[in-house]
Amino acid sequence: MDLDSEVASILRAHAAEAHISEGEIVDRAIRAYDLRSLMARTRARSDLDEDEAMALAREELHAARAERDAA
Repeated sequence: MDLDSEVASILRAHAAEAHISEGEIVDRAIRAYDLRSLMARTRARSDLDEDEAMALAREELHAARAERDAA
């Protein structure tokens, strides 16, 4: 993956500050993006407001993680 030099520098700084790998930060960013995407899809298919959609998205994410961890 190619990153803009400024973005790569920010990534390295955040990873060093948090004492985690750059990959972990990228993983967290992708997962956060997926959660927002899931929330948007949920809202589009229902009459939930933003808070209700976020709560449902979190529940689904937790259920998916529990299922993955159980496997």
